[in-house]
Amino acid sequence: MPKQKSIGREDILRAAAALVNGGERVSVRAVAEHIGCSTQPIYSCFKGVGELRAALYEEAKGQYHASIEACMEASVHGRYAAYGMGFVRFAREERGLFRFLFFDGERGFPADPFFDEILAEMMSLYHMDEATARAFHADMTVFSYGLALTVGNVPLTDAEISAAFDREFYALYGLYFPGRPRFWENRG
Repeated sequence: MPKQKSIGREDILRAAAALVNGGERVSVRAVAEHIGCSTQPIYSCFKGVGELRAALYEEAKGQYHASIEACMEASVHGRYAAYGMGFVRFAREERGLFRFLFFDGERGFPADPFFDEILAEMMSLYHMDEATARAFHADMTVFSYGLALTVGNVPLTDAEISAAFDREFYALYGLYFPGRPRFWENRG
């Protein structure tokens, strides 16, 4: 008799992520079919579809945070620009998980572990008070969501995405600070 392969939690979450990225809804039966097994291994790891979806949500958050961190570590630009690039790259590379994480409708937006750091950087680097930094970031967030949804349908390079962020940032900066010298013109 052939030996059955062991199906663990990671296999199940990988299958659930593949379903979501393929535009399918996650169910115990769909995950089992994707793996090629009965529903028993899924029920051995998860009490039901709710627990499976909650675990997938945590997995998606982890991948999102890893995308942001990778961009921040590799960036030659500021951490704020890298933060936006990580957000859009995640949307481009993990389209289904992005939608699952941010547009599922079953829960609120995930807590952003970078928010306090980004806010502090904006206040320090761009000389904004906290209220202005929050409002500015909220406006950039709206733009970022639009760009993130666009990259799934329009193939944009990282350079094009970065240029779009720059244009939006500079336009907002001029709106928020009319008459203030533009800090980027004083760079050597």
